[in-house]
Amino acid sequence: MKKYIQFGLLIFVILVAFLNSNQNSIVFAATTDVQAIKNGEVVYYKNVFSLLYDELNEGVTFTKKVQDYSTKKWVALDSVTIVKTNASKNIYFSKEADADKYIKAYKTKNNITLKKVNLNTIETSAQEKYKKEAPSIVLNASTTEPTNTNVTVNVDITDNKKVTLKKWAIGTKSANKFSIAGTTLTENTFTVSKNGTYTVYALDNNGNKKTKSITISNIDKTAPAITLSIPESDTTAVSKKIQVSTTDDTGIQDLKWAYGDKGVEYFVDKGSRKAPLQNANQKDKIIALKNGVYTFYAEDKAGNKSVKTITIDGISEFTEVTQTGVHCEVCRMDLHNTDPNKVYSAKAIDQEGNTHYFCRIGCMYHQEHANGIAFTNKYVRDYSATAPRLNNWIAVENAVTVKFNNDETAKGIMGWKLFHFTDLPSAANYLSVSKEKVVAEKLENIIEYAKTNNKGMNYQYEVDKAAQ
Repeated sequence: MKKYIQFGLLIFVILVAFLNSNQNSIVFAATTDVQAIKNGEVVYYKNVFSLLYDELNEGVTFTKKVQDYSTKKWVALDSVTIVKTNASKNIYFSKEADADKYIKAYKTKNNITLKKVNLNTIETSAQEKYKKEAPSIVLNASTTEPTNTNVTVNVDITDNKKVTLKKWAIGTKSANKFSIAGTTLTENTFTVSKNGTYTVYALDNNGNKKTKSITISNIDKTAPAITLSIPESDTTAVSKKIQVSTTDDTGIQDLKWAYGDKGVEYFVDKGSRKAPLQNANQKDKIIALKNGVYTFYAEDKAGNKSVKTITIDGISEFTEVTQTGVHCEVCRMDLHNTDPNKVYSAKAIDQEGNTHYFCRIGCMYHQEHANGIAFTNKYVRDYSATAPRLNNWIAVENAVTVKFNNDETAKGIMGWKLFHFTDLPSAANYLSVSKEKVVAEKLENIIEYAKTNNKGMNYQYEVDKAAQ
């Protein structure tokens, strides 16, 4: 029996010695007044310094508690007054008055003045010791911009000793979890395919551990969702509004549309972008002017692309040729002109080679800007050309566009104040006035005005003398 008792005492002595030598060890609850909630379990420490050091070493924040010396109740560490009793021992008080009372009584009994210890001082000491001993981990993502590809995490680990083990794992992990979890890092990178938090672990040959986490949130491999509809209130027979809406995780960076059933590849270098300047009624819509299939294309900031089609019917058709009773594509004004050479003063060619006709230059630019349609070429009719004037078109960038500067209304082919000619003398000759009474308009002024106004007959600009 004596042998068993001696053997038990020996084991106890060895265990106590082992625990005392291991700064980060769990010790018996009866011998400590410091604890932490670690992974849902209560863990005891021999002093606050050990707890703080272990917290730093694990790379996580614990719920830290100490035992009130007066009440023996467990209270939050950051709410107590700490009194240092010797080199390695502290006691804790929920009320500072109780701490002062204890210090006074101790002075009276032992003629020694105990000191209060600031928690920040202990934390700083633990951090300094930790920095000297634990590995340093720096993590950087290969890109923080939205992407539809995998992201590489670059890992830089340094230490004053040899790093013996490096791992990474999905999620936020404490150092002790890597004894059974994690993937060994053979290089200084690892690749992730999904958004989330990832943790890297390092262990040196002195047993010091460190973890560091990084959150990846810029991976988007889902194409935008496109919704198309026709508002119930839109019953016009000459056009239809197509309502467009999109949803995406990273946001839309490009939105286009085109006539016909088109695939994603079509929109690489073609398609009409939705107009950036639209009034409230036109916002997030385009105006369909003819029946058929319309395709909408969306590309998000990560580079994912999608298309969706909608079929439009019920729009009254009209023939786009020079004949009595034709209409402008935008305002649908009935020109009612018996001279086929005098209808349509502007036309444009779209990306697919289709020709669009307009009663005036204002409608043409309004169509381009309000509806987002992309034109590759734009023309205006030369008013001074002689009959039959069927093919006398001038590219807008080469035309001299003028208005008659007189108190009386100038009447031209279309009956409006803007006219287009090959040069200023031709304009003066056509209007039968001197050049001084003709004002040249800058094309950029007309374009800017037409972005928000579909009023081809009344452009109101300051006279730009430099344009004459």
